[in-house]
Amino acid sequence: MEQSTANTTIEYYHRTKERQQSSRLLQHVSQLRRSLTSRLTTNDTISLNTLSSQVTQSNSVSHKLKFSRAKSSHTTSPMNNGTTDDSLSTVTTGEPAIASSHTTSINITRQSTQHSALLSCIALEMKRRVSLSDRLKNGIEYSNVFDGKEAVDKLKEIIHTTDREAALRVGHALESQRYFHDINYEHGLVDNVLEIYQFNSLMFDDYFDPIHNNNSTVSGTHSNISTDTPTMHHSSPIEMDEDENASSKAPSIGYNQYIPNGVITELTNCYSPTCTGKQACYSHTCPKRERSGNKDNHPTVQHITLERVNTQKIQPLWHDAIDTGLLSTLSKSEKSRQESIFELIYTEENYLQALDYVINMWIIPLQEGDIIPQRKRAHFIDVVFSNWIDIRHISYNLTMKLIERQHDHPVVSRIGDIMAEFAESLQPFIYYSTKQHKGKCTFEREKHINPKFASFVAQTERHASSDKLEFNAFLIKPVTRLTRYNLLLEKICSKTSVTHTDRKTIPFIVSQIKDTLSIVNNEAGKAKNRYDLKQIHKHLTFKNKKDEVNLQLLADNRRIIKQGTFYKSPSLDSTEYQLILFDHYLVLSKVTIIRGVPHHSIRKRPICIQLLRTRLSTVEITQARPIPSNAVFVETPINKRNSMIREQSGSDLSDSTTKGYPMTFYNYGNSLEGHYTIYAASHHTRKSWDVCIQHHQDDCNKMSVFNVTTLALQHHEFPVENEIHHLISFDKGRQYMLAADSGLYLGHRYSSTNDLPLKLLPLTKVQQVYVLEEYKLLLVLADSTLWEYPLDIVLNGKPQENELLQKFGRKVISNIPFVYVGTCLDKTLICAPKPPSINGTEIAMFEPSMPRTEKKKKTFADRFTLRSSLSFTNTQMIPLKSIYNPYEVSAINTTKSLMILTTPLGPIAINMITKIPDTLLDTHDKHLEFITTNIMTDATISLNQTVKKTELFAVSNGNYLMCYDDYAFFIDKKGKRSDLSFLIKWEGQPTAFVYHYPYIIAFQHHFIEIRSIEDGHLVQVIQAQDVQCIQNSLKSNELFIAGKMADPQHPFYQSIFELELNTSERHDKNRHR
Repeated sequence: MEQSTANTTIEYYHRTKERQQSSRLLQHVSQLRRSLTSRLTTNDTISLNTLSSQVTQSNSVSHKLKFSRAKSSHTTSPMNNGTTDDSLSTVTTGEPAIASSHTTSINITRQSTQHSALLSCIALEMKRRVSLSDRLKNGIEYSNVFDGKEAVDKLKEIIHTTDREAALRVGHALESQRYFHDINYEHGLVDNVLEIYQFNSLMFDDYFDPIHNNNSTVSGTHSNISTDTPTMHHSSPIEMDEDENASSKAPSIGYNQYIPNGVITELTNCYSPTCTGKQACYSHTCPKRERSGNKDNHPTVQHITLERVNTQKIQPLWHDAIDTGLLSTLSKSEKSRQESIFELIYTEENYLQALDYVINMWIIPLQEGDIIPQRKRAHFIDVVFSNWIDIRHISYNLTMKLIERQHDHPVVSRIGDIMAEFAESLQPFIYYSTKQHKGKCTFEREKHINPKFASFVAQTERHASSDKLEFNAFLIKPVTRLTRYNLLLEKICSKTSVTHTDRKTIPFIVSQIKDTLSIVNNEAGKAKNRYDLKQIHKHLTFKNKKDEVNLQLLADNRRIIKQGTFYKSPSLDSTEYQLILFDHYLVLSKVTIIRGVPHHSIRKRPICIQLLRTRLSTVEITQARPIPSNAVFVETPINKRNSMIREQSGSDLSDSTTKGYPMTFYNYGNSLEGHYTIYAASHHTRKSWDVCIQHHQDDCNKMSVFNVTTLALQHHEFPVENEIHHLISFDKGRQYMLAADSGLYLGHRYSSTNDLPLKLLPLTKVQQVYVLEEYKLLLVLADSTLWEYPLDIVLNGKPQENELLQKFGRKVISNIPFVYVGTCLDKTLICAPKPPSINGTEIAMFEPSMPRTEKKKKTFADRFTLRSSLSFTNTQMIPLKSIYNPYEVSAINTTKSLMILTTPLGPIAINMITKIPDTLLDTHDKHLEFITTNIMTDATISLNQTVKKTELFAVSNGNYLMCYDDYAFFIDKKGKRSDLSFLIKWEGQPTAFVYHYPYIIAFQHHFIEIRSIEDGHLVQVIQAQDVQCIQNSLKSNELFIAGKMADPQHPFYQSIFELELNTSERHDKNRHR
């Protein structure tokens, strides 16, 4: 027993000692990684995680420590010659990292170093620097491409050389590993601005990026290398997500096959240990001698052109297969023509072979084998290959006819008749182009989730018959072949005699093919847009429920304008976000790959394109080394940005590893949402986004539904101190009355002399005015007192007699905040709520009345003649029984039989027959919980509840449109929600609503929001300052909608504007009626 206990104690001691030694060793490793000056990537570095795991499990701790130090001696920069470059980090040499599920996470602070000889670093930096754009070549539009000259320019900057040949050799090394390719897969990298290229599809798709997509969910084991980088936050940066901590997961090793790897030997350090500094040493092969331009073994630098590339290919020539006797009888121009015809024939044969290759090496094996599961095999082949057989049949017929014509006589007399017949059969190419993008995405997704298919793809692409081309090279051949037809035919036509029949036939054929290409571009773009929208809609979520917006991505007219990658912080190693510009909203999302499918999680509330504002910083933000504890932050008056100033002497900020170009997006509509700043990888990327947004906003502004016209006013008469409160039109819209702080004014809308409004009454603080033409009555609310005037006397009075006109006024009621005039139970009601008391709010009710003899007058002129009585016996304000409400009333509305009161608890409906109040909305309707629950909660926890603006409009089918200051939705007569698919979430906080079929107009402080009543989508935004509707409670179909705003030319004065429906919109409206 004692011996067993002793053995156990000794074993425990040894285990404890071993753990302590391992812990000390891990501390050494932690110190070691702080001294690393190279940027580690998955392809080119030793995994410190794996090293830590090995050290922990080692029996010989000291041996592992020596191994670690030995390894660290090889992690020095291959180009560390004292020159600082903040654009590209040097990478250590060694074996690729091996992911392990038992690895210990070590935080690596990435330091700045010089450029690297490692191909992976050069590849990633090239992808960051190259500016992608949309370009047109040979009639086909290509997205996200770059030209050969720009590629060589960027590679020159990356490897720090003036030798374009050297940069071109590096580019060929990247291209040989399929990092990028010519758009037609026809030749390699050419230093020419006319040749355009694309990155590998998985490398271009930012959510497939194996370096930066740290949170992608992919199959395989993840390594846990994390980065601690200081973040310089600016205006309202995006908050850290819950799943975004300092240790973010790296992607699986499976994606590293898309990152080129290797060493460019001419960029490495010299072998001589005494070679230091910038100057070359004694060695004739010193790399510094090569980089400095002192080259003895290289020829004079020349730009590689497309012609030089083409001469390297062995191509058949027509004259080699023709008898010399026959050849001598032909003219030089005819020989040239025959060479071009021969090129058309043999390239068509090669094209047919490529089509057959796809059938024999791809379609048939996939059909007959078990590579694709049986349940989706037929669908997969149909989606990916579409009508490939039909296109092959067209090419076969054309090839056979051309060969037959060539066999008839070696000198082909004409080809116009054959090509004319071919031009009539191009419809299958249009259909194929509409399926191409979907087929490519389906192919890549299946390769991602199906290991057997991925193995089949790799094996088939390495087959000799593939000509070392990947599958996508063959997938685009049917479309690119169309462009080649035009080039060949135009070449033949230029060498054909003017009197030849082909000279007349070929231009017509070329025109037909160009028309087909135009249709192909258009239809392919539409199909790609529809597919991408459908995929985003299907896999779209919102991180915060409050940010949810119905984006209506499946609408027929929905488009994706632009999308790209931005970063959360100035460090380009930080979290990536996908920025998508739709035709109606700007969306910021984080993309996660789940089984090969990108899933979008919306991080911020989408910003309406018409309410979007951007700001570009004038100074790019650089991500520097870790900030010392005694660093001081100072805000400069020039750019108002946070700048880091180190107090330590000798500190250097020039050796930054990555740069970010900040771009701030503002939501002009909802100030509560604030704004956010994200960072672009390059200045060109940021600028292109800003230009694209500006152009699209200009296009949106041109498609207006309502026009804005201003009424004539005297600027000195209506400064902001003399606030305009209300406007009412009468006399069939020809005249209007204006209520302002300085009095009551009368104006004419269609006056030929452009008369300015004149003051009628000398009242002050006039808040509201109503004209009851039927009763010849004028109601004026001034300084919380309601007055009534005879309308005929006021209109026929003279401006200099306004003091006299005031004597005809009669005070109706005092101390009221507002007055409402409406119709209920076929009666005109005048409602005047009194200030709330402890018992609630009393609403005084009046009904205007006049003798029947006066009602018989029909014309407007007859009513306002001086023969009318100057007394008030003709019109009477009959008091009605007051209505009491236990809550404060902020607004009143009426329907045919209901009076709607806006209270802190929401709208209350009073039955005007029974006088019984009830809540307007059905509180038991679960579809209204989003509004009823919030109202009840707010009223419970808030003592001074903010009054919510509500408005109710009768619409078709007996339903009502209920407008809150947050939402708008339909309800039925019982207060239940109807049309559950319809819900408007206002972009701001409306202060007034106007219903003008088929639009609902919301007035807000900085803009007017116009939406369709059919589906709620945003139709138009009219922006101005200090906007206010001064024709409130408007429920008519009149074309006169008035508001006020700050005068654009004189901001200290007010301007009255009118919204007029466009002529085309008015015509459509009348037609629908």
